[in-house]
Amino acid sequence: MNKEKRCPNCQIAFACTTECWCSAFPPIVPLEENQGCLCPDCLKSAIQDRISHWTAHLDAKKIKTIQKMGKPTSLIEGIDYTVNEQGFYVFSSWYLLRQGKCCGNGCRNCPYPKKT
Repeated sequence: MNKEKRCPNCQIAFACTTECWCSAFPPIVPLEENQGCLCPDCLKSAIQDRISHWTAHLDAKKIKTIQKMGKPTSLIEGIDYTVNEQGFYVFSSWYLLRQGKCCGNGCRNCPYPKKT
């Protein structure tokens, strides 16, 4: 069942279904009461802002909270990765934190302390 909604931020109309596209996004943006659902672009932007805020000053508590979210079920460009000039995926520190530990591959955005 499709339901048309209108984003309270940008006023763009978008479809909402029982298997909503928004469930792929990390659940870190609290919805404001009586605000309604955001469109894909506004939700992505809000989540990017929240991730930047959370990861700016990481501490053990924040790292554990992020890791408890577990691995993402699907990857979202701009949140979990970017594509570099050579066309390769570059995982974000957010994605790497959700993996739960350093993989040891020397990732560009590795948020884990280097072992000596």
